[in-house]
Amino acid sequence: MIRGMEYLSYEDRLRELRMFSLENRRLWGDLRAAFQYLKGAYAKDGEGLLTRVCSDRTKGKGCKLKEGRFR
Repeated sequence: MIRGMEYLSYEDRLRELRMFSLENRRLWGDLRAAFQYLKGAYAKDGEGLLTRVCSDRTKGKGCKLKEGRFR
């Protein structure tokens, strides 16, 4: 614990230290891992877990992610 901050709530301590919450940091890590997986960093681990489905019928982006099965 940092001295002088023990009386503050969790949210106030994060705001004072200019940090994100643990939940947001974990989400950011998951997004980073998904991006690396899609770019080929994890070739064998979880093969077929996520696949890119490209179509011209989507409104915004040309590709979407499709969730595969993990065994």
